[in-house]
Amino acid sequence: MASSVVSELVLFIVSLLVAGMVAGGLYVATQSISDGLTVKGREVAASLRTDFEIINDPESIPYDPSSDSYVFYVRNTGREAFSFDPRSVVVMVDGNIVPSSNLTFVPSGLLAPYEVGRVYVPASFIGSGGYHRITLVLENGKKRMLIFRTGV
Repeated sequence: MASSVVSELVLFIVSLLVAGMVAGGLYVATQSISDGLTVKGREVAASLRTDFEIINDPESIPYDPSSDSYVFYVRNTGREAFSFDPRSVVVMVDGNIVPSSNLTFVPSGLLAPYEVGRVYVPASFIGSGGYHRITLVLENGKKRMLIFRTGV
């Protein structure tokens, strides 16, 4: 009878140890998922606070003869300023990247919320009349595209 009590006591202690290990494993897994959701939530929130639009009239893109460039207007529609210079914004015309050394940004530096900036793209990268597509990509991956027409 004493051996029966001892074996039941051993089984009880082993079952408590197994239950404790399972609970610990579940706690670690749950904590890992929770931390991942917190980090991802912060990234999404930051992405939502940073936004912009290309606000040109697609049928009438301004041309600046003094710099032989077309002018594209970019408005910061987000709640945070973002880097607005040739090093941090990628400009593509018809799928081809325009080298940053050929671009001019006004103002250069930061584009504050609700501020409108200008991107000067040399006419040589756009070509003659017809429809074209310009895509601007910020350093955080946010991008906007505009299909526009030049010439007659």
